[in-house]
Amino acid sequence: MIGDLLKDKTKFRKVMDLTALSEIIVLKDGRVLLKPDNSNLEFKIIDVENKLIFKAKYDWEIPFYIDDHGDLYINQKKYFHPLYKKMQEFKTVVFQDSIDNKWADLSHLSDSLRAKAVDEYEKNLLKPYGLVPCEYQVVNTESCNVFEIRNDALVVRQSELFKVDFLKPKKDIPKFDDDLLIAWRNGKLPTPAYLSYYQLDGLKFKCTDMAYPKTIRIAKKDYLYSSDFGLYEIL
Repeated sequence: MIGDLLKDKTKFRKVMDLTALSEIIVLKDGRVLLKPDNSNLEFKIIDVENKLIFKAKYDWEIPFYIDDHGDLYINQKKYFHPLYKKMQEFKTVVFQDSIDNKWADLSHLSDSLRAKAVDEYEKNLLKPYGLVPCEYQVVNTESCNVFEIRNDALVVRQSELFKVDFLKPKKDIPKFDDDLLIAWRNGKLPTPAYLSYYQLDGLKFKCTDMAYPKTIRIAKKDYLYSSDFGLYEIL
């Protein structure tokens, strides 16, 4: 199994596992964003030698964003890539929060008048950013979603408040055999669980299909990334 293979220190060097983390994200500049699994913990940006570049707590109720230049937007502030020492206040607009607050403020009106007033409020709220209300948002989620910089503000129209556009691409690891069905996962609709068989150069290993092993190139070295195990340098 992949877990046993990664314990071989002649073949792999552990950079970071997923202890106290919900996600490990490799950025385009080769640094690594460590997203905590608890809002009381700090997120960190490190290099592959575990040198700390930046850390901070952020409010999970407002957007977290890294744009395609590597600039970081948290807590209604902008931190400039690459050192994140230069900072400025930065306007953040979450449209749904504003609309929900307006709806609550108009509780004294009848439902029809309330809905009409909120619809008009939404139009005026979106207009400065070149947007219009999105019909059938539940059905057209992808086309309705907005998470970007517009008119010197970070504007968000979606439920997910975390986004990184500064990603280093990962590569799939080739498989040497067909996936094997091993179980069914419980849920509203049962889903199949598979065992997958991979070959990385001369190394063959197996893991569950949810481990998603990939390779990634950082500073002329190859690394293995798995959402179950973390980030490892391939020696």
